[in-house]
Amino acid sequence: MNRFIYPFVLVVLTMSMQSCKDEQPTPDPRKSSATITFDARWDGAPFQLQQVYLDDFGNRIRCDKFMNYFSFVKLVAEDGSEVLLRDFVLADFLGTNRYTAEVPAGKYTALKFGIGVDRDYNKDQDPAQYPSSSPLSVAGSQGMFWVWNTGYIFAKFEGKADTTGTEGVELLSPIAIHAGDDFSYRTYTSPPFDVTIDGEDHLFAVHINVDQIFSPVQGNDVNIAQDAITHGGTNPDLTNNFMDNYLAAISLQP
Repeated sequence: MNRFIYPFVLVVLTMSMQSCKDEQPTPDPRKSSATITFDARWDGAPFQLQQVYLDDFGNRIRCDKFMNYFSFVKLVAEDGSEVLLRDFVLADFLGTNRYTAEVPAGKYTALKFGIGVDRDYNKDQDPAQYPSSSPLSVAGSQGMFWVWNTGYIFAKFEGKADTTGTEGVELLSPIAIHAGDDFSYRTYTSPPFDVTIDGEDHLFAVHINVDQIFSPVQGNDVNIAQDAITHGGTNPDLTNNFMDNYLAAISLQP
């Protein structure tokens, strides 16, 4: 009798295993994702390093380096929950900075992030503790860390200027705005929007309008003819004005 039972059991088990395998849910090929870009503009056009611009004070400005940190870039969902896209970003405005993350499908109503490095990660930190892929690491920070001040440089804008505004005059006045320290950290929350992400990538474009930074904004003048150099807390007035204007100069294309 056993000669007949064993083959029968084997067939049943094989069919049962195949049935269970066939009943596994088919993965949904759609993946919802969000892409965020950070770029710089001047009067609505792409901002070009090494190009000379005329600001609202009549100064001619050439930027040679423009970089800054963003912290905890998040999308705010319709129910108020938040989805983290990136923990830290070091944006180099020599080009466009682009980052993509998978997100739950659903409706989103705002984008938020910090400008600079959050205080919990800023002071008394050793960049060597992070892997080289991290923007907070020795390699990843790209010189955006003060060893003497044991903290990160939140924003760096370097270049030269001619404060006479005369076309053709050589640009000799240095610009060295290195904003940092916890007091200069700013937070941005976008105006409300209504975006549904479901199965496709959605682009959020963040623009830094540099022409608005170097202009009189509610008394926060950043006039490099009067003040163009700060290193953290060495010139808190210029640091605060620069960061306040930076915050006001952000626009979002959701």
